Amino acid sequence: MKKLLLLLSFASAQINYSGEINPSMMTRKSDQSQINLPFRIATLEGGYTFRSVDLKTSIAIEHRWNTGESVFNLREVYLAYYPDWGEVKFGKQIHAWGAVDGNNPSDNLNPYDYYYMFSPGTKRKLGTLSFSSKIYIGRFQLEGIIIPKHEINRMPYGEKDFPLSIPVKPFVEYEVDREMEIGFRVQNSSSLGDVGFSIFNGNDRAPSLLTANVTFQEGVPPVVDQINLGYRTTTTWGFDFVTFIGDFTLRGESSIFKTKAPLLSINLFKIPLDLYELHQEVTYAQSVFQIEYTTASDITISGQYITSNVSTEKYDWFHTLSVELVQLPNPTFRPGMGTPFAIFTDKAIMLSSSGVMMDDRMELKGSTIVNMDESGYMFTASIGYSPWINWKIETAIVQFKGEKGEPENAFTKMEDFSHLRLGLYYNF
Repeated sequence: MKKLLLLLSFASAQINYSGEINPSMMTRKSDQSQINLPFRIATLEGGYTFRSVDLKTSIAIEHRWNTGESVFNLREVYLAYYPDWGEVKFGKQIHAWGAVDGNNPSDNLNPYDYYYMFSPGTKRKLGTLSFSSKIYIGRFQLEGIIIPKHEINRMPYGEKDFPLSIPVKPFVEYEVDREMEIGFRVQNSSSLGDVGFSIFNGNDRAPSLLTANVTFQEGVPPVVDQINLGYRTTTTWGFDFVTFIGDFTLRGESSIFKTKAPLLSINLFKIPLDLYELHQEVTYAQSVFQIEYTTASDITISGQYITSNVSTEKYDWFHTLSVELVQLPNPTFRPGMGTPFAIFTDKAIMLSSSGVMMDDRMELKGSTIVNMDESGYMFTASIGYSPWINWKIETAIVQFKGEKGEPENAFTKMEDFSHLRLGLYYNF
């Protein structure tokens, strides 16, 4: 009898799955040559639900046309338990914090995949092993997350078809000693909207300069023979909200980052005599304000104002053995956390719109990012048509424009990446 009840229980469990097959191709506008970068040609999401327990998986197959190689990528796999008071999850997960769409400065739980930096939402994130729990108390939602292993951004290295690619993958001399990262968020919901506060303590997702081997000679400037990279520790305080005014949806998000060089574990007997450490403490902030409106014909129009600024910087170079302060050039600061669009500009406006017609068989999308700090913009437009159910053909244009007299301007570098894209989608 017990075996029969057990079989009936498993029979009542639910299995669900969905996926997408998406062969696509990008052609450079300047000379109609093919852009050979990896893309996700297929994705599959599956779940197994038994009572209050879920097993969730997300799989992607990444393909390159020029080599014909395909790579299997397990993006997520985790167990979720849903008691009456909240939820508990453990495994490889992709999290989502914040209130605005896409460009979330407070959402630093997962590293970014810069091959997909122009993709929406979680598609540009990498899953990380983590434990998370949510507790619901009245109108409050409390969330805690523990990440035991430090993960870094996936950057394009040696990709001649991607203008912002780094030629060679840099060697990281100093790995993270304290890998565990912890985050906490509280959200309050009311008739006026949602308000959230968060704090996250972790390590940068991109490496930065920590030490250098320097030669000093009397009468001549010091010569930096080699720079050595590692990861700074960063604490983030975030605030976000979403509210409604008539037919308008207002969203806002702001984060303050305090980053500093970690204490390095260097073998005292192996320290080179020409090694100098950089002690740095930097405080910077990123903010995004978004307004969204849906017209009577179901056309959604959205605008974002994105800012990033450094408030305080402190740099001190000292000799590792003698701890004597020295005068050396300070590096240009680059954020190791925050919205990925910070690599383009410190101030930008992003406008987007989307709508459907012909009984939802045709979908039109358009967006633009305008650099308010320097000259430059990015424009995208796409048309998707569904000839049959679950099938869609989509064509898109992506255009970058910079300033000819500013070769270091990110938008100028990306001009040659302007392209046409053609894709076929099948959803199941």
